[in-house]
This record gives sequence, structure tokens and C-alpha cells, in this order.
Amino acid sequence: MTLVVYIKEKPKFKKIPKVRTQEESASVRKRERFFFGFISVIGLSAVIFALLPSLVWQLKTLPRLKAKIDLKPVPEGQVLSTGTVLAANVQVIKDEDGFTYFFTDYQPPASTQGWGERKPQEFSLSIPKLKIVKAKAKVDSLRFDRQLSHFPGSAIPGEIGNSFITGHSVLPQFNDPKNYRAIFTKLSDLEIGDQVIVEIEGKTFNFIVQYAKIVDPKDLSVLGPISPSGRNLTLMTCVPPGTNTKRLVVITSLI
Repeated sequence: MTLVVYIKEKPKFKKIPKVRTQEESASVRKRERFFFGFISVIGLSAVIFALLPSLVWQLKTLPRLKAKIDLKPVPEGQVLSTGTVLAANVQVIKDEDGFTYFFTDYQPPASTQGWGERKPQEFSLSIPKLKIVKAKAKVDSLRFDRQLSHFPGSAIPGEIGNSFITGHSVLPQFNDPKNYRAIFTKLSDLEIGDQVIVEIEGKTFNFIVQYAKIVDPKDLSVLGPISPSGRNLTLMTCVPPGTNTKRLVVITSLI
């Protein structure tokens, strides 16, 4: 015979919630309002921090850049057509981060005008006004996260043609002329007459800013020569700084 023992479970009693006094309820509401206000201020500050520099750039810098296009020393009518082998091989592609950039499968020759059998592999670029000192530029490169990029097939600085250089930009508050991911953030501060210095293979070339303009990210005309016999250097970055909507190109000429 099996003995079964039944144990009556101890009854459970619901805990009666503590009734807050009027003063306690008011204190809780006050803390909740303070927390909500604090979070709102942080959120609003973050939005202002991110958007205000772009808005200021649009209102202050963009009109100045547009106003000086008509004053450029090289008339727009003299800009050559880009119907060249180089332009025909250029595409605009987008990376995983949504950033668009120029791409080409063109393989430039190992030698070029004035450099003998082997052209330079890199050079340094300095812009005194932007406190950029001897930044490295890789020749015939599409990478500009660790150096400046000299677009494949464009002229070597000092040669006849258009030497095309690309660099990154970020929000103005993060500008760093020593960081290649932010080096061209202040590029729009350059004005007519400002100096750009290139040192290559023991030679020094001095370029002077002629003009700047805003273009669409897919505008390939900026890669073309500026004039039939000009020795130009073009600098390009994204604008407004920290965004990817437009491109700023600054055109300089050898002096």
C-alpha cells in the first residue's frame, strides 16, 4: 500500500502597492520631466552639432564660391572637351558607405613627359593657408583614405595638362590637416591667389589658386585639361563638408 502525503500550499497574498503621498507623486513627476527634458536637450544638441556647420557653409561659403566663378582668369569657354581616352574609361561608382567616386580601369604608362623611363610614384603637397604640410599623394591611385589620390592618367604636377588630386573631408569641427580622412575639410577656404606647393623628385612647383566651383558628383568634365598648354593642378573633395551631395573643385595654375 502506497502512502500519499498531501501538503496544503501556503496561500499567496498579493503585495499591496504602497500608496504614494501627494508630495511623493509630485517628486516622481518632477524627476520624469527633468529626465525627458535632459534627453531632449541632448538630442537637439546632437542635431545642431551635425547640421549647423553644413547650414552655415551653405549660407556663407557657397555664395562666395558661386560669386567668384565669373571672375576666374581662365574663361569657361576655353575648357577643353573631355572626349579623350581617359574620360572614356572613367566611371562613377558607389561604395558600401554610399560614397561615390571616380573609377577607371585605365593603366597609365610607366613613363611620362619629362620623367624619362620611370615616372614618379608619389609626391608631397603643401597648402600653407590650410596648414597642410607635405601631405603624401600617391600617383595613379584611387585610394585616398591613407594618402591623397592622384587620379590615374592625369598629368604629373608640372606637366602640361590637369593633375587631378582627391582628398576626404568631414564635419568642420573635426577638421585635421594631418589626417587623410579629414585633410580637405577646409578646402573651400582657399581663395584666388592662395598657394599650393608640390615637391616631387627633388623639384618644387608652385601653383596659384585661380578659381573654385561646385559640381555634381557625376561631372567628369573636371578631369579634363583646363587649356591646350596649361599646367594645372585640380583639388577635389565632397561638400558641404561631412556630406556627399556635391563636389568642390579648386583649380590652380603653375607659376
